[in-house]
Amino acid sequence: MTALVTLVRHGRTAHNAAGRFQGWADVPLDEHGRTQAQSVARRLASHATRPTQVLSSDLQRAAQTAHAIAAPLGLTPHPTPALREIHIGAWEGLTFAEIEARDPAGFQAWPVRGAPQGESLHEVGTRVRGVLDRLTLNSDGHVVIVTHGVAITALLCDVLGWDPQDTWRARRGLHDNTALTTLQRHGPGEWTCDVLACAEHLTLTLS
Repeated sequence: MTALVTLVRHGRTAHNAAGRFQGWADVPLDEHGRTQAQSVARRLASHATRPTQVLSSDLQRAAQTAHAIAAPLGLTPHPTPALREIHIGAWEGLTFAEIEARDPAGFQAWPVRGAPQGESLHEVGTRVRGVLDRLTLNSDGHVVIVTHGVAITALLCDVLGWDPQDTWRARRGLHDNTALTTLQRHGPGEWTCDVLACAEHLTLTLS
């Protein structure tokens, strides 16, 4: 068997609903986000390979989503600051429209090039990859990592060798709230993607 790592984007927040950049702002889940977290928790609880460990960003929105996932599994989530979202520096708290109006060239180049006083896609990918590389992965293990949308894209570029600029331009692997991606590790540094940016659990909940 191969080791599994499932990457989960956190549930929705009020900032998400308003189209406002969050970065390292510590915004909790809104009511809809809490419902989303319960939906992805049910999906992972019924996974063929039961999750054996849950890690998360230490920001509330990820930690709350991780707690929802871990509780029915009898696990304790481990908050990890290195799993935080990309740091957006001077843009934190602004809406996408406000940033584009103030700095159109910078907004166009982001996140391949970082925001003022912020991180680039490569920098956040290196940070999150460090967490992945330090994991002890058993051949029958399944680790769930609850993190953030740009952080997941950055990690996938690093792990799977995607071109960052092309990936962002094409919105490849863009994750809705609580969408998940499952990676398989076949050996040291050898990863494949089994499921990409899937949020079918939300559709099933609404149907």
